[in-house]
Amino acid sequence: MGGAIGPAPVEVGVRVQPLRGLHPVRALLREWLLELKVMGRSQRTIEWYQQKMDWYRRTGGVENLEELNAFELKRFLAEQQERGLSDNTIHGFFQVIKSFANWCAREEYPVAPSVLRMRPPKVALKEMSTYTGEQVQAIFDTAKVGWPQLAVKILLGTGIRVGELCGLRLGDVDLAGDTVRVLGKGAKQRLVPFGEPARAALLEYLTRSRSSMLPAPEAGPAGLEALFFNRRRRPMTQRDVRGMLERYRAGAGAPAGTSPHTLRHSFATHLLEGGADLRAVQELLGHVALTTTQTYTHVSNERLRRVYQQAHPRA
Repeated sequence: MGGAIGPAPVEVGVRVQPLRGLHPVRALLREWLLELKVMGRSQRTIEWYQQKMDWYRRTGGVENLEELNAFELKRFLAEQQERGLSDNTIHGFFQVIKSFANWCAREEYPVAPSVLRMRPPKVALKEMSTYTGEQVQAIFDTAKVGWPQLAVKILLGTGIRVGELCGLRLGDVDLAGDTVRVLGKGAKQRLVPFGEPARAALLEYLTRSRSSMLPAPEAGPAGLEALFFNRRRRPMTQRDVRGMLERYRAGAGAPAGTSPHTLRHSFATHLLEGGADLRAVQELLGHVALTTTQTYTHVSNERLRRVYQQAHPRA
């Protein structure tokens, strides 16, 4: 998500004052990111926004807000296309710069109306990768008993994101109600149900495996609250999960390039193919907009064939 140079820390300062009647983008950016932090946006999201804006400014972006208009934004996006960047990456640049411009307008800084009217560039729709039932079973068979196998079952059985999985705490799991409390994007909580396979694996993990993975007492009580720990007896990270799945992916015969997010796609696709309502899938995935759910899921040829056979009028 962006260039190789990491984002600088968000600086706390006074409200931007115009310099000779101009509004420097650099100072406005500091104020915008500071507001995002105060409003509870995740550090990962804030860093992604700053990384995109830093890349824009390093590659010929405008220095003052008064210079930002539709022509300038189109110029930048076209240059990124010529660099060979993907549709999703270019769309991400547009989202961030447009969000920045929208914030400036709300704060009554001078923003060219043409920027606010710009529509997002199109992103070619691609069929999402999913695991077949046989591939999932193969991953279960090759994954070690304990958190690796449990992580796969929770990801597939709930559709939660990898970051949400790593953020789970012991108190988030309700075995009586077969639900897990998830802290999603935008600091929004939701309850997600899980089935019997995940419940059995959770109970096994909590009663037998987790105690042997706890960090040393000097880690403090916060370190003991995490649900999962890695081999270094530290709270599990997204990198740990991705590495674990990559090791077991090859043994399952899954194609290269599949990721933990593939389990999320699989979760949604399996629900839809089983007849689940798209609105219900949206709630389970924690999407704000239904259109996002539609892009995360694809309708398989098999389901299309079933719908055709059921709905097409017969002579």
